[in-house]
Amino acid sequence: MSSLNTTATFTRTARFPRPTASAGNSVVRKTAWLVAAFLGIAAITALLSAWRSVHAESAAPAHGGAEEHSIPQVVTATPKRSATSDVVLPATVRPWQATTLHSRVTGYLLAWHADLGAEVKAGQLLAELETPELDQEVSESEAQAQEALAAAAQARAEYAEAEAALQASIAQLARVQSELELARSQLVRREKLIATNSISQEERDTFQKMWEARTADVAAAHAEVNHRRTNLQTRRAVIAAREATAQSRSANVERLKQLQAFKRIVAPFDGTVTRRNAEVGMLITAGAEPLFEVQDMTRVRVQLNVPQTTAPQVHPGASATITIPESAIEPVTGEVSRIASSIDATTRTMLAEIELDNSEIRLQPGSYAQVRLGISNDNAPWTVPFSTVRMNSSGPQVLVVDSAGRIEVRPVKLGRDLGTSIVVVDGIVGNERLVVNPTDSLAAGQQVHVQAAGKVAQR
Repeated sequence: MSSLNTTATFTRTARFPRPTASAGNSVVRKTAWLVAAFLGIAAITALLSAWRSVHAESAAPAHGGAEEHSIPQVVTATPKRSATSDVVLPATVRPWQATTLHSRVTGYLLAWHADLGAEVKAGQLLAELETPELDQEVSESEAQAQEALAAAAQARAEYAEAEAALQASIAQLARVQSELELARSQLVRREKLIATNSISQEERDTFQKMWEARTADVAAAHAEVNHRRTNLQTRRAVIAAREATAQSRSANVERLKQLQAFKRIVAPFDGTVTRRNAEVGMLITAGAEPLFEVQDMTRVRVQLNVPQTTAPQVHPGASATITIPESAIEPVTGEVSRIASSIDATTRTMLAEIELDNSEIRLQPGSYAQVRLGISNDNAPWTVPFSTVRMNSSGPQVLVVDSAGRIEVRPVKLGRDLGTSIVVVDGIVGNERLVVNPTDSLAAGQQVHVQAAGKVAQR
């Protein structure tokens, strides 16, 4: 611009006369204004370009932030179940063996030999009774047994006598049969002689009468033998009856003598006397009031009722820690010894026992205890953080983020509250991404952005 003006000036100088001083000043002023205008336009253009560049840079992230702000940001957690977990249940300490001793006979307490808290051995005498009525019954039964034995002996003697009479009858039968045979042979001979008129008819008739008499004697002998045999069978039956009576009375004697042995009340096993109600001179009725209670406390059974929801995970060998609340006794560790393997329909619980050595008598039978069981959760339901559950009018639900980043609303069925987490009985399979602290603004099918993922912290 400046060079063009200079050239024009030189041209005009050559072709026209030299201007005056006032004309030259006017040209200079015009030139200065033109240069200033050009520089101002250039500066404004540069400022506009810079402003547009800065505005474009600042506008781009602002626009992108609005788009991101329209997609909610969520944090997710996944369900989990631990290999083992602990459950605390109430329990009762019971002795290894316990029995209440009653009297089997009626009488008066003569003496007692073991007091409350006494350590006793199996078979040790605890008390003695006086039973006069029972003693009299024993004497009477012994006399009756002797009488029955004597009657049986008499029956056996009578049987021997009847047997001898039978043998005599058999011998008599044999004799008369011989006489009958002799009479028959003599009659046959006389029959031959009468045919030749060698003897008279009267002699022949005599031998006929003899044969008939001997025949009658044989019949009578047969009848006597049969009578003796019947009498022998009767005697044999009498012997069996009297021997049975003797055995019955002897058995009754043994029964009463065994009852007499119950006048001595003894300890059935080694243990401790935990109750004594016996007092000298008191009337004791058979099977009525207990006299002593003995417990074997060298071993104890800790019994607990496991709820139905936990029972499938409890097996023999499961670890257990037994504590006595409000007691200075150190916690005792052990294992589940046995389980009932059946649910009680009344309480919906399963009985389990923990067997412990108690030789130092640290655990007192009858005490209330708490048992912490380490149970296997291989088949246990899933647990989720309590913060992933959303409650509304239709019930509890969780919000699941699918692979496309969209929300899926699932109703769930809740189980036991574990504090920071809760059991989900139904509604999830375990591989879901669950929204933590879901808000009511999140709806099914909504696109979300997952910021982070974490595991469920189990108790």
